[in-house]
Amino acid sequence: MTDKGRHASNGGGAFYRDLAMMIAGIIVVGAAVFFLLVLIADEPESATTTAGELGSTTTAGQPTTTDGSTSSTSSTSTPPTSTTVPVRLPEEVRVVVLNSIGLDGAAGRMTSQLDEAGYQTLPASDYSPEQDPSRLWHREGFSVEANELLEFLPDARVEPLLDDSLQPGADVVMILGTGYDG
Repeated sequence: MTDKGRHASNGGGAFYRDLAMMIAGIIVVGAAVFFLLVLIADEPESATTTAGELGSTTTAGQPTTTDGSTSSTSSTSTPPTSTTVPVRLPEEVRVVVLNSIGLDGAAGRMTSQLDEAGYQTLPASDYSPEQDPSRLWHREGFSVEANELLEFLPDARVEPLLDDSLQPGADVVMILGTGYDG
C-alpha cells in the first residue's frame, strides 16, 4: 500500500496542466464575447446626435460596404435637423457694468467700450461683494449674447442671473471682478 492521501497528486505537473486549461477556457470565452459585441455594434445604419444649450442636431448615415460605396438595402432614416438660436445684434442687448473691485472708473471705461461696440448700456455702478473672477450674468434667453461679451471680458464666468431684482432693465449684468485690470 502507498502512503498517499486521497487528493494527492499523481505527479507530472497535473496542476499546471489544469491551470493552462483554465486560462485557455477564459481566453475562448472572452474571444466569443468580443466577437458577439463586434457583431452587435456593427449595425448597418449609424446615427449621431449632438445636443447642446442652443439646440440639437441629428444626422443619420447610410449603410456602407467595405469599399466605401453605399449598400442597396432599404431603410427609413430621419432627415438631418437642427435648431439654431439667432444671436441678437449688440443694439438689441442691454448691458450694465458693475465694479466689484474698487478700481476707480473701471465700470465707466468698460461701459464706454460697450457703447462704442453698439450695445445698449445702462449707467455703471458698484457691486458688493467682490467677485473672483469677473462674471457675466444673463437673463433667460440671453446666454448666447453673454458669451459674445467674453470678447470684452475673456476671463469672466458666464452664468444665469439668479436674482431677477438685480438691475431689472439689463439683459446682461457684467461684474468686474479680481483679475480685471482695465
